[in-house]
Amino acid sequence: MNEKKWDEDKIETLLKDMPNIEDHRPKSEILARLKADERFTAPRRQNRLKKWIPAMVAAAALLLIGILVPSMLNDSERLASRDSTSQDYAETAALEAESNDAQLYSSQATDDGYLKGTEESVAVETENKLVAFAERSRTLKNAVYPQDLEGMTVFHLGLLGDQALSIPVTILIPKSQIEKDFGNVNPTSYELYEKYAAEIDETGLGFGEYHPYKGQLLAEGDALIHKLPQGHGYDSSSAAIETYTHSLQDTFYGFQEVRFQNEDGTPAEFDQVGEPGALPLTNGRNATSYYVYEQANGEQFLSPNFGQTYANLPEALEQIKEQPNDLFLSVIPEHIEFNVIPKADVTVVKFKQLVDLETMEQKRAMQMIEGLLLTGASFGEQLQFENIMQEEWNGFDFRKPLPVPVGSNPMPTLLK
Repeated sequence: MNEKKWDEDKIETLLKDMPNIEDHRPKSEILARLKADERFTAPRRQNRLKKWIPAMVAAAALLLIGILVPSMLNDSERLASRDSTSQDYAETAALEAESNDAQLYSSQATDDGYLKGTEESVAVETENKLVAFAERSRTLKNAVYPQDLEGMTVFHLGLLGDQALSIPVTILIPKSQIEKDFGNVNPTSYELYEKYAAEIDETGLGFGEYHPYKGQLLAEGDALIHKLPQGHGYDSSSAAIETYTHSLQDTFYGFQEVRFQNEDGTPAEFDQVGEPGALPLTNGRNATSYYVYEQANGEQFLSPNFGQTYANLPEALEQIKEQPNDLFLSVIPEHIEFNVIPKADVTVVKFKQLVDLETMEQKRAMQMIEGLLLTGASFGEQLQFENIMQEEWNGFDFRKPLPVPVGSNPMPTLLK
């Protein structure tokens, strides 16, 4: 009873307040029923009934007390709870006021710090952007776009895959690092290679050791000269030559050709092919199709099929539907078909059935879209998609032509 005591006067008062029980039946009817009831013929049972009547009254009284007392106690507890809630509300309001004051002070301090350290803030923002980009790159993204280049410099590199092929990757280097290493100039792909190739942790990225190239690289105008040492191994087989020349294509942009020389300046000769001519550089315009290539560690990349080229973009887009060999997979799922419609300024890829990208496995959907975009980029052409359910998806706006990628397979700047 929560330490509340009741005296006999209160109990008596409660009992008096109980309702009176009235019986409106005729006395003759009651008497007749009593005479007919066998329980009243035996004196022993009548005595038992008399003994139970006081007990029943007491039980009724206790039941009434059990009903009234908790009700009164609940009222008291509700009042106490209301007081406690009011007190809690007051304490919460005080804490919120203190928090607002602290936030205001913190905001003022942040503003002061920003005014004092703008350059540091820009550097941190650039670093955070690079980290976020790297995280996205290692999950779904298979390409780099113009909007990714703010505050960044593109470093293209052909890395060695499991099956002795060059996989084109794109590394973004913060311009703050470029300014530190080169000053206020825009380095060429050759200068970027000379500075960073030896520092890239190829095995840490899941590739074989291949860079820097053996021998000496020189730049003369719009041409590169590779002076090869004896026993360089780039000509050990036709596959080795193919890997070597493709890696040069994937790495050096902004130059017209690569010439091959011995260390003494005489023309180099490759086993099996003799003296090679100058290698024309395509600067990313490889006129090829992109497919899914999977490394032994399970990582997947978008890559050309050993440099296979096509006469035009519609032909390359038609070929992308098929699996070319056992090493590459098509980026187009089997149940999806499309038509290619060349136009003056854009090539339209129109799906035959409405494509719902959200119902597809997200990685496969991204590989399909970006494989098509990279194929278009290898011809320097822009694509527009039609008959896709989503108007916007993963940063793509399908209501208009999509931007041309500037590189494939984004990678973090992982240094040794």
